[in-house]
Amino acid sequence: MTNALAYLLEINRQIDPLQDITRLCQRSCELTAAGLTLPDNVIYLYQTDHSLRQIAAAGSKYQPGAGVVAPLQLVPGQGVVGTVAMQQSSLCIADTSDYGNYITDDATRPAELAVPICYQGELLGVIDAEHPQAGFFTSEHQCFLEGLAAMLAPRIANLAARLRLQRRSIHPVRKAQTVKPGVQHKLSRRLTEQEFSQQLNHWLKHYYTERQWQAAGLTALALLQALPDVSAVRIDCMKQLICTQIEQMQQYDATALWGRILHARYIGRRVDQLTLAAECHMAFSTLRRHQGLALAYLQAQLWRQELDARQACGVN
Repeated sequence: MTNALAYLLEINRQIDPLQDITRLCQRSCELTAAGLTLPDNVIYLYQTDHSLRQIAAAGSKYQPGAGVVAPLQLVPGQGVVGTVAMQQSSLCIADTSDYGNYITDDATRPAELAVPICYQGELLGVIDAEHPQAGFFTSEHQCFLEGLAAMLAPRIANLAARLRLQRRSIHPVRKAQTVKPGVQHKLSRRLTEQEFSQQLNHWLKHYYTERQWQAAGLTALALLQALPDVSAVRIDCMKQLICTQIEQMQQYDATALWGRILHARYIGRRVDQLTLAAECHMAFSTLRRHQGLALAYLQAQLWRQELDARQACGVN
């Protein structure tokens, strides 16, 4: 812990390019667990239903390609995390067996340290760390996690606000009955289905190198027409649409494998095909076949959304 500030700066450097809340929190969890030698580190985010849900983790709570295992959902006041959320102040427990409000997640661990993530007085989430050694956490650990929370808070708030703005901007387009002045001209060079498929493959391949994204392909989409004519905003929105669809794929048995493959290949760890085939316990050719099916399914779902957006704004 003697180089705590230097390590916080390293975490800041590594998370700075990330434009997705879940990935931002996941990478922070991984780096924190590695730096503090923690077997368990979780980030909860405060939801619109006033609950706290685990959205990122390091250790046994996280499964590569699938995300948080059996994500726990709490309400303010419930457990150490809920107490921290309600009080908006850190809580360090030397021995959880002496704490009556302790809630066991994947395993019972004596030491627990929870720190709130707050921005301008608003609760955004909680960083929660546990350790099997009683009395493990010190004031230095607490300062470190509080520093991390202060670093994450404005990023999470900014990304959440941007996402809300994007959603509000898209929805009116879907409800419009007529084409607004200038929209017909903008959509006159709309993409064909084949061009859309090619663009999607390009966007996935260069998911984290925005400079490789082609602005022309984004401006030709009815899905994004209500957004400001700013490449960064359009890229962020398209990324969110892709992520949302892949997350939905993972929620259904019929497409769960495809969703995991796409997430591992392009969104999460960006695993190469040979490694991913080994992790999935399948032949390389089988992995390639499933990846092709997954891409085709993703393309079909997003293309359907594009057609719906075109119909909503009166453009064929």
